Amino acid sequence: MKHLSVWIMAGAMLAACQSNDNADSIMTIDLNKKYQEKEIILQDIMDVEYVPLDSSDEFVSSGNIKAVGDKYIVLVSGGKILLFDRHTGKGIRVIDHEGQGADEYTLAYNVILDEANNELFVNDPTIKKICVYDLEGNFKRSFSHGEEHQFIDVTDFDKDFLVCYDEAIFMDMVKTETDNSKTYHFLISKQDGSIAQEISVPYEKINAPMLQVGGMTSVTFVRAVVPLNKDMLIIQNSSDTIYRYTANKHQMVPFLVKIPSTDPERLITIGTVTPQYCFFQTIDKTFNPETGRGFPHHDLVIDRQTNEVFSSVVLNADYSSKQQVDMIRFAQNGEVLCVQALQAHKLVEANEKGELNGYLKEIASQLNEDSNSVIMVMRAK
Repeated sequence: MKHLSVWIMAGAMLAACQSNDNADSIMTIDLNKKYQEKEIILQDIMDVEYVPLDSSDEFVSSGNIKAVGDKYIVLVSGGKILLFDRHTGKGIRVIDHEGQGADEYTLAYNVILDEANNELFVNDPTIKKICVYDLEGNFKRSFSHGEEHQFIDVTDFDKDFLVCYDEAIFMDMVKTETDNSKTYHFLISKQDGSIAQEISVPYEKINAPMLQVGGMTSVTFVRAVVPLNKDMLIIQNSSDTIYRYTANKHQMVPFLVKIPSTDPERLITIGTVTPQYCFFQTIDKTFNPETGRGFPHHDLVIDRQTNEVFSSVVLNADYSSKQQVDMIRFAQNGEVLCVQALQAHKLVEANEKGELNGYLKEIASQLNEDSNSVIMVMRAK
């Protein structure tokens, strides 16, 4: 398939934004400022569901959430991919294809759930391969990232394509000369992995989430591809603008413009986006080699209607104690806006202290410390 490059000049982007009836107004954030704290109660802006996961021997997991769809919740634990019923939490299937074979993966780094096509895409950046299985766990096909690429962030886009982010940016950053025409976001075919489109973001110099301090190299992960309804947010920290890549016309329109900071330099990523709020996170590009700590982050929120910015604290009202909610890490921004795993042992402890209310209290009373997590599913009101 022919490679296409999307270079959008500022005037053209604004025109596209104005001509798109579904486009949002462009938000602005000054990364130099400190913002007043705003406390938001989760239940005031979202409907919250709790799904206790099956804790039978076959499905016991300490794994991370990889996907939540209409029918399934997908976790990965110890190389195994676990499918649970999205509404009841019942264990459905264990898929285990970890290995060295042609139909296997060595690391299930990204798992993309495609319920419409009855497929799972497992991205393994260590061997630069994406394996495709049906939801019964049968191998269907695989394809390579290609010699020039190594995809570390892969997200579902539509029935035909995935959006990928290339790890090559880290290697390119340390080069003495920067090629500011190089692209790191790609639209690839779900059938054979061929590049359908290069999603290019204008920038002057590469700015990756990486630092070299005192002979040490430190890297942090910043989400570079974030879903937004049927569209995709393209986050390239080398640019002062975050763009919305549209599904209907495959256009780039500005979503958020940032006024950069220099002391310290700050990166930015987007989290959950509701009709009223856009939750995001700034990451200070600093590292202390003596403590081994770096990249401190700050949670912020923009009121999309007024463009006011606040330091955000989101609290779950189902706790009598002030329990904060992570609005960044597992943002989905579709029918489900965000998910979070609540660890069983912490729920048991909170219940013993009398800190839980309502249905969450009822669920916690039936758990023990070895139970699987309870998945908190957040949807727009």
